[in-house]
Parts: sequence; C-alpha cells; structure tokens
Amino acid sequence: MSWRDRIATVCVATATFIYVLWLADLLGGLSVAATAMVVLALGFVASASAVVPGFAALLAGSKTYLALASLGGIVALVCGALAVMQASELTLAILVIATVSLWAAATARHIAVGGSRPAAVR
Repeated sequence: MSWRDRIATVCVATATFIYVLWLADLLGGLSVAATAMVVLALGFVASASAVVPGFAALLAGSKTYLALASLGGIVALVCGALAVMQASELTLAILVIATVSLWAAATARHIAVGGSRPAAVR
C-alpha cells in the first residue's frame, strides 16, 4: 500500500470512527450536520491524497471503474450536502457508506495495478 493510500485509510477510518461514536451518542450531542461536515472533509482529504495524484491514469483506465467511482463520489457529495442542510441521519449514513465504499474500491484498485503506476504517483 502506498503512503498516499495509507493517508486515505487513516482519513476514512477516522471518519468511520467518528460516525460510530456519533451513533453511540458519545460526542456530546454533536449534530448530524457537524458530523457530516467532518466526514465530508476527511473524505475530501482521502480523495486528494490517493486519487487526485493518479487522475490521469484513472482517466486512461477502465471506463466502467471511472463511471462507478464517479457515481459513488456524486452520491457521497449529494448525501453529505443533504445531511448538512437537512440534518438527515439517513443521508449521513449513506455518506459514510459511500465514503468507505469509495476508499475500499480505490485501495483495491491501487493494489491491483500498483506495479504499473509510475513511482511519482505511488
């Protein structure tokens, strides 16, 4: 696993842990909106660290993967925005699920094609 993927892993694990703490009501009444903002921010950092540097290779790769990852990103962004604006627990849950799913798919893809990527991207 590359150092960029490790950064993404820490971000997504932290977002998931915060969500679990929120579910257990161990965050002092942190709102749905505030929790969603934290998850969104950590998801953006994960994406910026692990996906953005290899974006050219992503565009040149599997169009099916690109379409599914793009759809997952849109779902995460829309659910995050709805969770912030409407304080919706359901959209917060979908945001977390989408974030974890995007991380898992990207990490698996990076591991599978890792040897073919330039060292500067790893």
